Amino acid sequence: SARNPFRTSSVMARRGGREVAKLAISQFRSQTRIGRRKALLGETEKILRSGHVEVPKWFEALKAVPPTAQMSAMRPERIVYPEDKLIRAYYNRNPRERFQPIDLASHEPHYVRNFARRQLKVMNRNRVPEDVALKIVEEMAAEEDRVASELEAQGLPSTRHLTPKHTLQRNILETIQQEEEIAWQLAKKYKMTRLAEKREAEMAAKMERKRELEEKQALEAAGAAEEEQVKREDAPAEPERKGKSNKTLKK
Repeated sequence: SARNPFRTSSVMARRGGREVAKLAISQFRSQTRIGRRKALLGETEKILRSGHVEVPKWFEALKAVPPTAQMSAMRPERIVYPEDKLIRAYYNRNPRERFQPIDLASHEPHYVRNFARRQLKVMNRNRVPEDVALKIVEEMAAEEDRVASELEAQGLPSTRHLTPKHTLQRNILETIQQEEEIAWQLAKKYKMTRLAEKREAEMAAKMERKRELEEKQALEAAGAAEEEQVKREDAPAEPERKGKSNKTLKK
């Protein structure tokens, strides 16, 4: 049977419309997060092979200089240094240090990074865990701060690598927090003192009750002994036996 030309043309038109829609969707996805990993060149060639879509103007340029694999990645690889973990731990221990100013004109590394690098160096050189290396570097930082403070008090230049060069001023919130901490410590000390006094009073009362009980028992025992003595004294004398009296007469 002969094919209907109108039906064939309508099918081709619908097929061409679907291909155009696919190309539009592909172009949209190539610019969004959904389809960044899909190769735009391969998708376009697949659609153009059908013959129902015109070749885009940018196709030849894309074909001449195809995108690299790095351009199709979701995001660049994160750069991580060995001391980054120790830096995060430092700021977690000392959150106030986040507000220290940074000298943008200086070529020296930040003192927190120097601290973390020194800690990492001690860990690798002495083969010790992180907490042991932390104590060693904290002692170094304390000594550096002491020497630098003495030089600065005399007006002499000082060098700091592990400690900050600036002293942060306390704000009103930190002052209130410090006062609340002192009040809480005093209240805790007062409560512990009252509790100790209460325990001592209870122990003294217990000892006093025990002493009174012992005295009462002693008095009762003495009274019982005295009564027994009185009973013995008030008891009538036993009559003498006859045999004993006859022997006395004979003598």
